[in-house]
Amino acid sequence: MKEKLSGDRDMTKTVLEKLGWRTGLPALFVGLPAGLEALFADALPIDAPVPNWILAFAPDQRTLAILANGPVLTYQRGGHLWLAYPKKTGAIKTDLTRDLGWEVINDLDLLPVTQIAIDATWSALRFRYRDEIQKLTRKF
Repeated sequence: MKEKLSGDRDMTKTVLEKLGWRTGLPALFVGLPAGLEALFADALPIDAPVPNWILAFAPDQRTLAILANGPVLTYQRGGHLWLAYPKKTGAIKTDLTRDLGWEVINDLDLLPVTQIAIDATWSALRFRYRDEIQKLTRKF
């Protein structure tokens, strides 16, 4: 599905493309909100026991802690680990922001390297292990 984000800098890419997903890539979705299935239809259902691409939704730090002890641990170096969180301007109350609330993930030696907007409600951060990052510069 070629659904675009309005106001986005690169209007030629879908959200899935911005998230690094390619056809056939083993994917794992965790907590996908009901209203977003159409946006990710091309990647559904490819849930795999050892996914190369993970997108997990964390509305708050409590949920993030659960993810940190489960799906996040399946992340393999060289893959894609995206953690989505509610935007401050959205309707979902949260204790996560781009800069705050990620200690449980950072404690696993995972650092945020890229941020994208999924829609008007959700943003996502891509995390990688510190030793995967050659030069520590962030794209957000």
